[in-house]
Amino acid sequence: METIIFIIALITCIALALSLTETILGFRTIKKVSNIAPLPKNKLPKVSIIFSALNEEKDIEAALNSMLKQNYPDFEIIAVNDRSTDKTPEILNRLQKLHKDKLQVIHLTHLPNGILGKNNALHTGANLATGDWFLFTDADVTMKPNLLAKTLSYTINEKIDHLTIFERHLSNKFWMRVAYLGQYITYTLDFKPWRIRFSFSKKYLGHGSFNLASKKSYKATNGYNAIPMECLDDLKFGELIKKNGFKQDVVDGYGYIEREWYKSLPGMIKGLEKNSYALYNYKLLPAIRDLSLASMFFIWPIIAAFIFHGPIAYTNILNIILTTCFVMTVAGQFKVSRGFVIFYPLGISIIQITVINSILKAYKNKGIIWRGTHYPIDSLRNSCHSRNSCHSRNSCHSRSSSCHSRSSCHSREGGNPFR
Repeated sequence: METIIFIIALITCIALALSLTETILGFRTIKKVSNIAPLPKNKLPKVSIIFSALNEEKDIEAALNSMLKQNYPDFEIIAVNDRSTDKTPEILNRLQKLHKDKLQVIHLTHLPNGILGKNNALHTGANLATGDWFLFTDADVTMKPNLLAKTLSYTINEKIDHLTIFERHLSNKFWMRVAYLGQYITYTLDFKPWRIRFSFSKKYLGHGSFNLASKKSYKATNGYNAIPMECLDDLKFGELIKKNGFKQDVVDGYGYIEREWYKSLPGMIKGLEKNSYALYNYKLLPAIRDLSLASMFFIWPIIAAFIFHGPIAYTNILNIILTTCFVMTVAGQFKVSRGFVIFYPLGISIIQITVINSILKAYKNKGIIWRGTHYPIDSLRNSCHSRNSCHSRNSCHSRSSSCHSRSSCHSREGGNPFR
């Protein structure tokens, strides 16, 4: 038995060493927004900033004002009010009167069948956009004035079709910072963001706070209308772009874009109910696999170092050292105080609890309940999860078929126009 435990520890050690090496080298290749020089204004194309808002009265005015203050020559903002019941519509209407030349407000009063609210709202906004580039963002995100000029300059210089960003998550609460650290650790291991720029890599990425896509790539893939029942709309949007052969990249936006992602730990666990299980396409075995691997890599070595002696203990102590170095690398990238590194087992445990809670709620509710709307689990499972069929370049996204799109076929070679 101890031989098996030692072999597991040795395999863990090798995997951690490789992950640490790749992470250190990988993060060094990610461009910082602060280091990007903007192009002359006459070389910057028109951009349409598009966001969906559902009951965002607390944050939407500050977010929208930061968008309106962009130091960019030609942009428009399309704000889609998605059935809000608070003061969001009034705030948007008031700001529209003050900024008629830049801001267009759309009010949605009902949700069509077979599509999630946010996905529907974003595609509705995209249908009205007149820019050469579409920036999909969220209604609680604030941006520095030169963010748009810098990121568009990067996409043009590097010939990128889709750019996403590392945002800053604001919080002074201890448990939120521990939870964020756990999130950053699992995010780094799962997505390896430095790989997404390579066409041969299967890795892809998309963040709701900042998904910047060329109009060409959006039209060719049919955008959010091609992923109508995807709870992970931002991530699956990135997958859609990547799977259709467009070039993708990520930049570090620290100091240029930020939000208070969640205000409390219970709020985060509740808020991720719809997302966590969706990462596994609502399949139980892959979720159990990752939960087990997280324990094996981040929690078991600590236990084993105390209860065993000899080679097992020494190897697991080395695993703890490697894990600490890995977490320090992640913390440095995402600007988490190094003092929080020692709490990484708690952070990982919080993420595990979040996933387990998402699984239990999905089965209890026979689907997800998100912002007052129930989405059956069978519909979510049967949506465009298939990487080889629904997201391929020549795939057909018919709503009458399993992919639920509105028009007949939107392949890159000859898709129907959506505007």
